[in-house]
Amino acid sequence: MKVTVARSSGFCFGVKNAVDTADAIAADKAETRKKVLLGEIVHNELVIKNLTGAGFEIYDKASDIPEGSLVIIRAHGVTPEEKRILSQKNCEIRDCTCPFVDKIHKIVRNASENGKNIIVTGGKGHPEVVGICAEADGTGVSVAVISTPEELETLDFPLSSAILVSQTTFSSNVFNKICDKVENKIEKNNVFDTICITTESRQKEAASLSEASDSVLVIGSSHSSNTNKLFEICKGRCVRTFLINSASEVRKLIAEGSILPDDSVGVIAGASTPEAIILEVVQEMNEDEKMTNQEQLDSEFANAVEALSQVRRGAVVKGNITSADADFVYVDVHDKSEGKISRKEFESDPDFDLDAAIADHAEVTVKVRSIKNSDQGKEIILSKNDVEAEKGRAEIEEAFNNKTPIDVAITRTVKDGLIGTYKGVDIYIHRTQIKRGEVKDLAPYVGQTLTVVVTKFDTEKGRLRISGSHRTFVADENKKKSDEIWSEIEEGKRYTGVVRSLVDFGAFVDIGGVDGLVHVTELSWSRNAKPSDILKVGDEIEVYVKSFDKETKKISLGYKKLEDDPYYNIEERIPIGAYVKGTVVRLTKFGAFVQLEPDLDALCHVSQISSQRLEKPEDVLSIGQEVTAQVTEIDTEKRRISISIKAVAPIDPEGTEAPEAPVEEAPAEEVPVAEPVVDEAPAAEEKTEE
Repeated sequence: MKVTVARSSGFCFGVKNAVDTADAIAADKAETRKKVLLGEIVHNELVIKNLTGAGFEIYDKASDIPEGSLVIIRAHGVTPEEKRILSQKNCEIRDCTCPFVDKIHKIVRNASENGKNIIVTGGKGHPEVVGICAEADGTGVSVAVISTPEELETLDFPLSSAILVSQTTFSSNVFNKICDKVENKIEKNNVFDTICITTESRQKEAASLSEASDSVLVIGSSHSSNTNKLFEICKGRCVRTFLINSASEVRKLIAEGSILPDDSVGVIAGASTPEAIILEVVQEMNEDEKMTNQEQLDSEFANAVEALSQVRRGAVVKGNITSADADFVYVDVHDKSEGKISRKEFESDPDFDLDAAIADHAEVTVKVRSIKNSDQGKEIILSKNDVEAEKGRAEIEEAFNNKTPIDVAITRTVKDGLIGTYKGVDIYIHRTQIKRGEVKDLAPYVGQTLTVVVTKFDTEKGRLRISGSHRTFVADENKKKSDEIWSEIEEGKRYTGVVRSLVDFGAFVDIGGVDGLVHVTELSWSRNAKPSDILKVGDEIEVYVKSFDKETKKISLGYKKLEDDPYYNIEERIPIGAYVKGTVVRLTKFGAFVQLEPDLDALCHVSQISSQRLEKPEDVLSIGQEVTAQVTEIDTEKRRISISIKAVAPIDPEGTEAPEAPVEEAPAEEVPVAEPVVDEAPAAEEKTEE
């Protein structure tokens, strides 16, 4: 016969705490007051017999308890009215209400005070449920207890006005079905999965154990809610499932053939079953398994004790996430009271799915920040970030030693710089270490992620000081890029660059870790353009290498494009002999400059303006005057266009006679319009005309 004992068998924490408290009082010989249990402390005849034999009396109502008694409140909890009665009777209360149950009381109390109706999934009349419902007494809200999804239809108030909680020992399977039915009807933050994590894990283990067994023994009382749930789960998966209360019942099952010698037997016990009874049952079935199972159970209880002793300030412990409210996330750390973590720690971690963690009762490693004892119980403040911070500090120190860059999230500004965080650890970045040049406004960096090199990791004087530099990281990266560019650079090679600064003589452009100069003459085909007319700092532009010197580390870049040149394809656009229209833009002694297009001027020599000899062009022309002329010459190398007004329609001074054979004016439709280019007549030509 193979016997497998479920790991989660036996007393849950709440029951064990209550029984241990009662045992301690019973052992105190100096305690002379009447010792009272308000209701059976546990659904187990052996335990109750031992406690009553040690002097305890059991009362079902607080009103019946004698004045001045020492009263133990069991794990199920009681109503506020019963506590009030005990206080009026000057009784000393040892409140052993399970922390999971106590939490439900607080949820219901707060919700009812805020006008929310209450739905409790559980057993009507069960002491735990009675205590939970009583928290809403006097608030005027409705309270309903249901045990099936169908009962939701019988409620006399809308679901949207209610919260949903559960008895700690209720079936997690049924509760999930009820949750599915109220989805989108009750707000998500008003549905509280308050089933005890121990109960839920016990039920899951019961399901898997019973599926793998030939027969199953569920040890516990038929009056115990959680034991009955275990029996239902196992019975649904293994026909030969038996509810027993002692080892003597095992003998009968074996004798009558209900359990066979070759069976694989699963054993699971309810939360009210003492360890001793579990061991007796196992020993009765298989003497050879005695030590193995005893060692297993002893180990489990030893682990529980060890876990309790670990919950101290500064300790790093593991726990299971059970629930959350607007301010805190609650974690079962195997102590009488649950620990709580600020919800902000989870909200700052976008990769952590809190809803899924609560549903799965996910395990989390936490650090105990503080433990405070008060009349309301023990308050355990935990931190997930502190554990992450310890890991983060180790990683930062390693990055400092190895000069490895790390990414930090900028969270706030300080007087002279920024504060970034890496896995919960603050890193200071001075304003001079953000980038090259002066940083006047720090605010835009908040919310960004900067890659930094850790430049300081100081643990002296008991305080950790860490500094980082984004500027150093950028410089290191630029050095790598610079080396790569200088190894591959060649004339004519094109780069996409960023304008870093503008000066009178041009623009400095970063082509990837190296700055090159685009001379003002390379920015535009227009002679009079300023760098600031064409570009602005931060512009991304396409440039090409005109020349470079590896020794001096200087690069000359080109920017203007051939197709933007006003003289590009000029002989096709404005051929010799074409008629053009333009505006006089400048007058000199030797002629007039006429703008044909933006940045494209042509020279009309003084001899080509009038049929009469002119002393100077302004005798017949003025700036801004529109004229029609014929193209007589194009010199693309010297970037010069010559035109003749006289060849179309000479402009003579007033009072002079027109020539006998005037030049015929070209029809308007034959006069083409040119593209922009500007140039002046060279000095040599000026002297010739003079």
